[in-house]
Amino acid sequence: MLEKKDKQQSIYSILYNKISEDHLLKQINRAVDFSFVNDMFEDCYCKYYGRLAKEREMMIKLLVLEYLYNLSDKEAIREANLNIAYMWFLGINPEEELPDASLLSKFRTQRLKDVSVDEIMKEIE
Repeated sequence: MLEKKDKQQSIYSILYNKISEDHLLKQINRAVDFSFVNDMFEDCYCKYYGRLAKEREMMIKLLVLEYLYNLSDKEAIREANLNIAYMWFLGINPEEELPDASLLSKFRTQRLKDVSVDEIMKEIE
């Protein structure tokens, strides 16, 4: 009988494990189920036509990062490409592409027309 070996952790999970459990973003992620965002914007996207939409949860999480750390769209994207805690919070790996900063602006103006980021933050609290 062969011994069952545990799978080796990926380099990313090793890096992500370095983020302290009391880090603000880990606390938020434990406390908030961001799947509410998918229902919130379901009518805003066509299921069959057009380009694929960037993950709605990721877009909201980018706006949360902006809100928490007082970042502009460009700063949020730049920092999310460098900060491992931000990557973990967004659910991306370091080699994955983030949206252009202009897409964040369009998301805010076109998809969040009637909803402010403050309202989303109240939902999170």
